[in-house]
Formats: sequence, C-alpha cells, structure tokens
Amino acid sequence: MSTSKPKICLTGATGGLGSRVLHHLLHTLFLPPSALVISTQNPSSSSSASEIETRHGDFLNPSTLPSAFAGATTLLLVSYPSIAHALRVEAHKNAIDAAIRARVTHIVYTSLAFAGDSQAAVMQAHIETEEYLKRTCARNEHTHYTIIREGIYCESWSLYLGFFDPGKAVGKGERRVARVPEGADRGVAWVGRDDLGEGTARILVQKEEFVDKTVLLSGGAAVSLRGLAGMISGIMGWQGEEAVEVEELGKEKWVDAMVEMKTGKKEDAETKEFMEKWYTTYPAIAKGELDVVNPLLETLLRRKPESMEESLRRQLKDVGGTEESIGQYAK
Repeated sequence: MSTSKPKICLTGATGGLGSRVLHHLLHTLFLPPSALVISTQNPSSSSSASEIETRHGDFLNPSTLPSAFAGATTLLLVSYPSIAHALRVEAHKNAIDAAIRARVTHIVYTSLAFAGDSQAAVMQAHIETEEYLKRTCARNEHTHYTIIREGIYCESWSLYLGFFDPGKAVGKGERRVARVPEGADRGVAWVGRDDLGEGTARILVQKEEFVDKTVLLSGGAAVSLRGLAGMISGIMGWQGEEAVEVEELGKEKWVDAMVEMKTGKKEDAETKEFMEKWYTTYPAIAKGELDVVNPLLETLLRRKPESMEESLRRQLKDVGGTEESIGQYAK
C-alpha cells in the first residue's frame, strides 16, 4: 500500500496568475514545498523555490507530460499563454489526457469570466477546453474537475479601455480620449491578480468543496469602462476638459482607429486581424457577461478583494506605457 502524500502539480507557475498561486500556497497557506511539484516547459529558467521539485512538461510535447504529472493527485491547469485558438485547445487537451494517464484525481482549470455561451473570441478556447474536460472526467470516474472562471484582471484595464495610455503626453487643446466600439456603460467586475492567485490556491486545498463544479471568482463591485475613465481622471487630478472622455465608435471605425494608433499606419493586416478578434469582447461586455459579482472570492479570502480604485491608485503611481496590454489577451 502506498504511503506517499497527496501532491499538487502546478503548471504556469512562472506566469502572472500561476506565480501568485504558488506564492499563496507557500506563504499564506503554508504548504510544505514537498507537497508541490512544478511542471514547466523550461525547468532551467524557473525561478521557483529550489526546494520544490521542478519537472519538464511541455503542453505541445505530450510525451513529456505523464512523467511531469506523475505522483500528483491534483493538477492546476493554467491556460496556455497563446492567442492562437487551435494551438491553445490542443495544449489543454494534451494536458488533460496526460493527467488521466498519470492517474491525477482532480484537475483544476483556470478559465475566464465570460459567459459559457459567449461569442467573445478570447473565451472560445476556454469554452472548448471546459467541454472537453467535463466529457473526459465523465468517462473516467476516478478523475474530477473544478473549472475556475477567473475574473478580469484589474491590471489589464488598458486592454479593455481602448489601450488608453495615461502616460501619453497631451498637447495644448488636445483631449484625453479612450475609444471603445460599444459597451462603455456596462460593468466589469474587475479583480486583482494577486487576489485571484490566493483564491485559486484556497480552492486547490479545499477542492472537496468544488468537485465537478464551475465557479466564478470576481471582484466585489462592477465598474463600467466610463466609470473606469472617471476613476483614472480623479486619481490623476484631471478635471473638466482635462478629464478622460470615452467615445463609442462602432466596430469598423474602432478597428481602424486602433490599427492606426498601434502602428501609425492606416493599414496593417496583422494588427487589424487582432483588433477584429478583440472587438468581439465588447458586445459581450454590453450584454453584461462581465458585470456578475460573485461573493465566493470574498468568502475564500475572508476579506474584501482589493477594489478597482485601490488597484488603479497603486498602478498609476508610476505611470508608464501600455505595451504589455496585448499580452493580457492570452488570458
């Protein structure tokens, strides 16, 4: 009879969300390093605590995964960092299949907070992965799932607010304008990445409460894009004509405006393709897919999550560019 203790295998532990999950498992919940295994594409570059066993596991090289997951009872499957739909789904399926072969008994998947029938492009790989995970677990009675629909990061606000850059110089007589295609007045339940990391860590150690469930981790209040612009103006001390205005342009004008803003050119095929996909986020916002406030995160944390205004005040202390925003699309 095996005397080995249950282990949690973490993927994505060097990324924005996964690194916070790891931090809170070790430093908030005080799990011993021996209770954790890290699976990563490049173990030599991992900056994780040296006492945690780190293994080579590449989602796109399925033969590496069973040994990476071996001995784990729980797998945290952090979504693959790519905006390519087919590649992302393939990576997730490879990981799920390998977890079954490695006799993992619980797979916790980090999805996104859009609706299950959303038309937003960024949600499509998540929806396909969720369905595959449920079907696979249904065929394997010894493996269960928890799907966490992680809320929209406070830190990714610029991506949603038309890539608005508060650090950009404004000339005399110029206005500060954030341009979106639609949905400016519908709320988003923004939530900080660190709070999500802690909430996800707590679900990992309390997984028996979330067997075969889909749960939402959201912030404590929904703030619209127009409300967000008002918060930024207030924090930066911009009043009257200096305040950030939000314009709704409609799809075609917005895509053209974003292409020109990001490239300085009227036409750029690659950027236009990205913006047309990203546009699909806004009808989902307008439908109210992201304004759902769920108390679960506050319950898990035993405190209120950081508010959007608190997060903005922290972020805007050192105002800089927003070039990292497109990278947030992958999540």
